[in-house]
Amino acid sequence: MNFKHFDDIKPNHRMVFAMLYFAACRSLHELEYTVRKANKGKLSKEQKRLFRRLYHKLIQMCALWKNNNMN
Repeated sequence: MNFKHFDDIKPNHRMVFAMLYFAACRSLHELEYTVRKANKGKLSKEQKRLFRRLYHKLIQMCALWKNNNMN
């Protein structure tokens, strides 16, 4: 998967942050479900750690966005 550099992303004023946050959470949940299904309902410790880390980063992004918009 190729990722764009943060500075290369142009602003899009049609997006609502809350909508994007919940869409990302749904995608993360679907990905976790698919991995669990492939592993007979279990995640390895490393997989759990990575999913938790991704979710934590989403929460941090949300907190930072709210902090910047409140000022």
